Amino acid sequence: MNLRDNDILKPLIAKCIRQDRRAQNELYKGVFPYAMNIALRYAQDFDESLIIVNEAFFKMFRSLEKFDFERTFNTWIRTIVVNTAINHYNNQKKLKEVFLELPDDFEVESPNDSFIDDYDADHILAHIQMLPSSYRMIFSLFAIEGYSHKEIAEELGITEGASKSAYHKAKLKLKQVLKPYRLTPIKKASHE
Repeated sequence: MNLRDNDILKPLIAKCIRQDRRAQNELYKGVFPYAMNIALRYAQDFDESLIIVNEAFFKMFRSLEKFDFERTFNTWIRTIVVNTAINHYNNQKKLKEVFLELPDDFEVESPNDSFIDDYDADHILAHIQMLPSSYRMIFSLFAIEGYSHKEIAEELGITEGASKSAYHKAKLKLKQVLKPYRLTPIKKASHE
């Protein structure tokens, strides 16, 4: 389903608002793969991703009438799934993991120069899911979603230093586990 085509979405969403079960099922099936791809970055495994996606769909269907067609639907869905993942994480009280705090002025790379961009997404995702939950959440929010450490700290109720430290440790862990795979960066691969 093209989540940017308002000609398709407007009548479908209108039917969903009127509780048309077929329309809701069609929207669910069309959005599910996109939502699942987002949730997988925040969850430890497929089952946890399903919990996040199902909760996100519940929120989406409850607030469909508030959707503004001036925005793109996929951006709206992405926001719901990411916020749901953050809420799920906070509700699980997994933030109680010990962080090595770095000073708030500690320098980290910008999300634009992440090493992660050079490698195969499926391998990376599998290894992101193996990270401790706090590292996984902070790494995904910073490196993938583009949140600042200040925003992450506010969302998760931690300090900026804890966010920076967790991101740094997550990145080191990912580099360490990816090294044995000797993945060839995509940018350097020959496509002849």
